[in-house]
Amino acid sequence: MTPSRWSRSRWSRTLSIALAVAACGTTASVAVAAPTPPPAPTPAPAASDDLRAAEKYWTAERMSAAKPADDKGTPARAPRSAKAAGPPKGTPQGTLGDGLPMVGTFFYKSAQGDTSCSASVVKSPGKNLVLTAGHCAKPRDLSNYPIFVPQFRSDKDAGHQPFGVFPVQAKFVDPAYTDSRSTGQDSNLDFGFLRVGANGKGKVEDVVGGLRLTATPRMTNKVTVVGYPNDNNPGRKAVSCTTGTKHYQGYRQMELDCANLYRGVSGGPWIMNYDARNRTGDVIGIVGGSGGGGANHWTSYSPVFDQAIQRLYADAVNDRTPTGGPLRPQNSPIMPERAGIWSSARHLVTGDFDGDGRDDLVVVWKDGEATLYRGDGKGGFESGRRIADQGSALKRAVSVTGGTFTGSGHADLVVLWGDDKGTVSGKLSLFADVAKAGVFKSRESVLGKAGSDWKYAAKLVGGGFTSAARRNDLVAVYRDGEVGRFNGVSASGTGRETVILKKNDAWKGATAVTAARVSGRGGEDLLVRWPGGMLQACAGTDCNTRTTLQPGNTSTKDASVMAAGDFSSSGRRDDVVVRWSNGETSRYEGSTARGLGIWNPLVSP
Repeated sequence: MTPSRWSRSRWSRTLSIALAVAACGTTASVAVAAPTPPPAPTPAPAASDDLRAAEKYWTAERMSAAKPADDKGTPARAPRSAKAAGPPKGTPQGTLGDGLPMVGTFFYKSAQGDTSCSASVVKSPGKNLVLTAGHCAKPRDLSNYPIFVPQFRSDKDAGHQPFGVFPVQAKFVDPAYTDSRSTGQDSNLDFGFLRVGANGKGKVEDVVGGLRLTATPRMTNKVTVVGYPNDNNPGRKAVSCTTGTKHYQGYRQMELDCANLYRGVSGGPWIMNYDARNRTGDVIGIVGGSGGGGANHWTSYSPVFDQAIQRLYADAVNDRTPTGGPLRPQNSPIMPERAGIWSSARHLVTGDFDGDGRDDLVVVWKDGEATLYRGDGKGGFESGRRIADQGSALKRAVSVTGGTFTGSGHADLVVLWGDDKGTVSGKLSLFADVAKAGVFKSRESVLGKAGSDWKYAAKLVGGGFTSAARRNDLVAVYRDGEVGRFNGVSASGTGRETVILKKNDAWKGATAVTAARVSGRGGEDLLVRWPGGMLQACAGTDCNTRTTLQPGNTSTKDASVMAAGDFSSSGRRDDVVVRWSNGETSRYEGSTARGLGIWNPLVSP
């Protein structure tokens, strides 16, 4: 690598552009050149004995000479020899520079000598938690001067770092995780937290900011990874790379390709939506996982952030010994089709269509074909069965939803029709018992004729909003943003409408709506996806106040197709299914008003 490639000026400019792209519309100015620490809180805490001892031990020379934690026999991040194959042509290149205030290096003294890993501050009630890889935190003896150094500078000792150093007081790692050599399913738990004490400037989060610990939204994301590599980095600067992620097959992990992520970047955060002004962003992964986080300097892994890391985070916040939970192996994608096919899935409808007491999934494809996937009650589905042929009238369906409107015990379909150009015609049809003979050989009831006021509707959602016993209500979102609810819909008609929300600009832009039981109130709740990707839930159909299940970001803003059902026979319709624009389809089991549930792939990207 030529010295010019690693120049500070080039890196600062490159990272500014990269993080601006990752922020996707957040704060425009994201340059991260030499830091300007914020004013210290007053009164400043006195230095503790362990901090003074650590500052005395960690000279600039010792920190610069510290070896990476993933140097203990693990093949991951092993230096490539001159004869070894390099990264494939076109692989993005990580660039060196000053880094970010909340990302730094975790130093400790071990039997192998002075050692380091990358780490980052995450927001917490105590403002004192640092996220790193499990293989960085698990084997460490906290009696040997462990410290976290935000935005580390190799030419300065511990007492003269930009934001000071923070003594590590406790570590939290899932007990099921083994070590960096693991290539088993326990490597899906390769993350850990450090609790750090304050220094003379204050608590670490107050001093440098913190990232929001965020559930991994899907397998394909755009992230900026930041860390501190040891190899090919004489100045021990931070490396940064903005690139896309994908599924690391066989594991509950993501993978990204970016060269120059050498040993030492383990524990480095994978960031979305970085906001330089407020010093925060969403961290959805870290360098870690199988074999310590990667096979070479251009391939890196990260465990999926789901309930396992949230459970460990809660242990760290409450300062309790982690007990862990059931080890969740990577589930293979449930549907046999690939994402290229599912990108043409235009409508998803859930319900017990075959009357066996288990929810099923109907997919209406953009060419008019419809497929019924019978649920097995265990989160999976049987092979699809065609219930409408390619080229059928369903290619003109503007909105399709389900419910138990006819009292047969089988779910029915309600279709809002349009013309070939997608203009709503005003015709509204109810098809009963479609699982038996298919959509167009079942009984059709016309609930609205062409030219009726239904021509003003944009989206329909069937559900049990007023009763948990029967799903025979219908919510309509109109083109002007008005939202109405029809109770007790049947083959005889939709009945009288109750206006939930008067016309408004916000609901005009809603990209997707569905119904799920997430609030615990008994009936179902209305879920709405907004243009920026945020997913929110109303309590029933009271949408004046909403709770956020998933934040909006670059990975969630293209979710225009979703549904919800009970696919695991839990008795609650709280499994949310999302089809992303590239065809990747995810199921979130056991969702609540506090957030989406356990992520599982239905269709692999």
